[in-house]
Amino acid sequence: MSKLTAIQKEALLRGINKIPTHLIKKKIDNDELTLEECIEHGLEASKLNELDSLKMQEQEEQKKMDEDKDFYNRINNDEVIIQEIQRALNDGRVTEEGLLNNTEIDKELLKKIIGYSKKFFPSENNDVPLADGTDIFFFGKSKSGKSCVLASIFNYAEKNGIFIHNPVSIKGINYINVLVRELQNGILPDRTEATKDAVTYITTDLHLDGEINPLNFVEMSGEFFSRAAENPDEWSDSIDAHGYLSNSNKKLLFFVVDYQMYAEGEDTLDATQSQDFNLILSQLDQYEKALKNTNCIYIIVNKSDKFPKDIIDKDEFAKDFFIKNFKSVYVNLKSKQEKYKFQLRSLHFSLGNFVLNNSFLKEINSECPKKLIDSISKQSRRKAKKSWIGKVFSDNDDE
Repeated sequence: MSKLTAIQKEALLRGINKIPTHLIKKKIDNDELTLEECIEHGLEASKLNELDSLKMQEQEEQKKMDEDKDFYNRINNDEVIIQEIQRALNDGRVTEEGLLNNTEIDKELLKKIIGYSKKFFPSENNDVPLADGTDIFFFGKSKSGKSCVLASIFNYAEKNGIFIHNPVSIKGINYINVLVRELQNGILPDRTEATKDAVTYITTDLHLDGEINPLNFVEMSGEFFSRAAENPDEWSDSIDAHGYLSNSNKKLLFFVVDYQMYAEGEDTLDATQSQDFNLILSQLDQYEKALKNTNCIYIIVNKSDKFPKDIIDKDEFAKDFFIKNFKSVYVNLKSKQEKYKFQLRSLHFSLGNFVLNNSFLKEINSECPKKLIDSISKQSRRKAKKSWIGKVFSDNDDE
């Protein structure tokens, strides 16, 4: 665009109040006129106020563009959780079109974000005795992912038609049904309530390989065990939830280790995972039938999707990780194994592929729950214990 001649400029300034305000601003922005020159030639106060308003509007628009760009960049850098994106949409801070055009979010994921809704369904204790069968306990620190592992197992079983539930545990069935539905929609389960009564069990029959094996899944609050680590005397009877550990049923114990929690540094103000596991093992010793009737203790290294990318054998990595970084628990388990003759197994576990800063499960892993269910099936069918001495961590259930 050619620059104004002196004559053209003088003509504009003489008729400055007849020119639309947005054109005056454009001339000023292009350095063809200055505000001072306009004022000197009698720019009306109303025009000056309009120029100020246009400038403020432009600044606000630029600020909004910068904020949107920053928000989109944070999404693309996997720094924003799904709830924050949903709130931004609901508040009008971003638009559906903006997300689709400026981020890696596609139409399918956008639909999930818009419809995201987390239902609170508290775990409820069952005060009736466990049915005959194999009792399966999950232990681990709060947020270690015990409920996620449980939901993954039941989701896989539902899709493959291998669990038939017993209505005696209707409270637990209702609870796990909610977890499974949410998992199928990419929603992660909440942690179990930190109360002594927050003990959920689900009684079901496993139909696999032509056999039927009754199972009792028992989940207890991880946060509750962390409290017990601080004051064992106050909660000394917590481990035997409603007498479930004292019965004569065959038992499988799952210790869920949070790989990500350890790798990123555990909170120094709370008991560590190792301290919690050692406390659990010490309390288990107080119940004569607990470890005596235990066929296998599993070390489940959870969140293996956070393992180093170059790991090929994740089960081997999980075993080495546990032995190296949970030495006191490892020694404790070896000692208990010599006394009670149970099998020890370590397995990696991952729910699947996460997006949006680990807040949304985009793809569910089926390999890990299948491996656990196959192992549970073999262990529940085992008629008698073997001697596992010398095989601290067995590679399979048939050794």
